[in-house]
Amino acid sequence: MYYPIQLPFLLNDDFTRVMSYREKIISDCSEFVLCFWSIQSKTQEQACVKNVIIADGCIDLIVDFDQRMIFFTGNQQTDFDYEIQTPAHFFGARMMPGAFHQLTGLPAGAAMDQFILLSDVFNDLDQENLFAGTFEAGQEIFQNYVVGKFEGKQPNDFTRLFPRLSEKIPQTTKELYEQLYFSPRQCQRIFAKNFGLTPKMVLSILRFQKCLQILTSEQARPADILAVTNYYDQPHFNKDFKHHLGITPLELLARYKN
Repeated sequence: MYYPIQLPFLLNDDFTRVMSYREKIISDCSEFVLCFWSIQSKTQEQACVKNVIIADGCIDLIVDFDQRMIFFTGNQQTDFDYEIQTPAHFFGARMMPGAFHQLTGLPAGAAMDQFILLSDVFNDLDQENLFAGTFEAGQEIFQNYVVGKFEGKQPNDFTRLFPRLSEKIPQTTKELYEQLYFSPRQCQRIFAKNFGLTPKMVLSILRFQKCLQILTSEQARPADILAVTNYYDQPHFNKDFKHHLGITPLELLARYKN
């Protein structure tokens, strides 16, 4: 199963001090929605904090509860500078890579590094009702809505692809093309439509997220850094890791164990 990791509480002390982050899995739609998450202020303190959003190939449906906005968005690369003005309240659904295109019919690239309002795609959510009550009540309405959007649907081959590839990650794009029986040009076009990513980006994200799973496990030790290099060309390992996370593997282990 592909379940990407987000670590805002490890990557920014200011974020941890003033914000709370939670994830919740709902089994009824887990093949399409990896988790429902929430971010909210711990206090009414006014501040500007940065949330580091790790590249994971996903497009989220996000509710900005304070601004009364609901939108799809994703990011091709880790965003180290996403600013949140507090007090703030957000919740959302992190969709499996491929699920956005399967749900909306829109190319995934349209939501990568930009925003698409839910109301520009679907008009079947009573947004007035969602924003009329409490933050918690809004989350329940939102979760029921998203689960309902996927009810009766089966994931297609591309919504299943990240979980499939994460079990045994191809070492090169050439190996990926051969495994999928696509020419390089076909693969580029199909990945752009379904994921908003190049095949090279997909492999990079899969490798990095696999490393995070290993290094954030309860049993993780410094020696495990050697194990995760199996997913990278050795000379590129530390460079790629820092590109995706902003810190080295040893720094991650040190923070995670504290």
